[in-house]
Amino acid sequence: MRRVSKFAPRSIIQEIQAESRTTSAVEGAEAGAGAAETAETAETVGRAGVARATGTAGAESKEWLWMCLLCGSCLMKCPQGVDFPQFILHAREEQGGAPEELLPHRELSQITEIMSILERGVPTDFEGETDESSEIGFFPGCLAYFDLFMDVSGVNYKEIGDYSLKLLNKIGIKPRILPLKCCGHDILFQGKRETFERLMAFNKRKIKESGIKMLILNCAECYFTFKKYYKLEEEGVKVVHLAEILAENMHFIRRAMKEASEASVKSNGTKAVRVAYHDPCALKMLGVYEAPREVLRAVEGVEFVELPHARENALCCGVSGMLLCNDATKALRAFRLGEVREVKADVLVTTCVKCLSHFNCLKREQERLQQQKQGQAEEQTAEEDVRNSGGSSEYEFEICDLAVFLGRLLLAE
Repeated sequence: MRRVSKFAPRSIIQEIQAESRTTSAVEGAEAGAGAAETAETAETVGRAGVARATGTAGAESKEWLWMCLLCGSCLMKCPQGVDFPQFILHAREEQGGAPEELLPHRELSQITEIMSILERGVPTDFEGETDESSEIGFFPGCLAYFDLFMDVSGVNYKEIGDYSLKLLNKIGIKPRILPLKCCGHDILFQGKRETFERLMAFNKRKIKESGIKMLILNCAECYFTFKKYYKLEEEGVKVVHLAEILAENMHFIRRAMKEASEASVKSNGTKAVRVAYHDPCALKMLGVYEAPREVLRAVEGVEFVELPHARENALCCGVSGMLLCNDATKALRAFRLGEVREVKADVLVTTCVKCLSHFNCLKREQERLQQQKQGQAEEQTAEEDVRNSGGSSEYEFEICDLAVFLGRLLLAE
């Protein structure tokens, strides 16, 4: 966020320290405690400090509280190891969660709230072979609800689940699809801890009852949440992202490449398809960089190209817990898509449904603006049209999920 705004974690921590010390001194004086001071540092600002700093001022006056993307970049670069994202989470919890007016897709959060009190999981009607006795589980996330409420032109969310399942079949896995509830990522990031705890309790119970030994996820944020917060591996359940399981079974992928028709593999004629990969924050924070790249590089007809900011330096798409959709977050997406255009990629692949949705949303928005400008300038020369629009505003590359990209190439009939 700092790339497009004045958001500065260090300044925020200093502000909190100052407010906390002032409040502590006043409370101490009133209690006759003298002038003893508390040496609070950024590392030790806990719930009590957060409550003092944010409790009386109100969420609206603490704009930084909702601007933070919780992308983890500051934590990864901080020489002192200050966990600023965790601090933000505590602060949001103290405020009782994000105000509804800050949620551009509030219906998804409302569905999750309702889901947390019902005894049923998300719809899991996807194409592919499954085995209800398998010790390998697969959870497709909230794709069914994205299809209902995220009207993004060109994105078929069900297709992600279909191809994920079929790719698992291709490498010899017939998983058990688990009808879990939403993992709770967004609700947690919005500061609604109680709702998250209800979701987690239900999901952990269902996973334990299923008896699975491995849980495969195709959503980066589900992977991050199940891995970091559910701590399933402590209970004997290995948490794996789809890209990781594919990378571990590359011999099946290579065999699929040989079986695929030349037309489906080289859909762009004899020209290699230039493919760039966007590291989602959820995978970046867990250090999952190589698996998606390994799979993409192995695909015949693909010329893999890195973006200027990649791996631990990758840029956020600007979406955090479905909070905010404004000029700043759009600027982040525009900057990122500008990098894709800079490397002349034909396809941008990602492993996060949020990144997929909002990159495509901005792309379509820019295309509509370009069409409007072209319609208003029919008599202008091509050079004048480009100059008046600030350069081409179209992103002439495709943006798709890893499973969809691989599925279309390897599984086309």
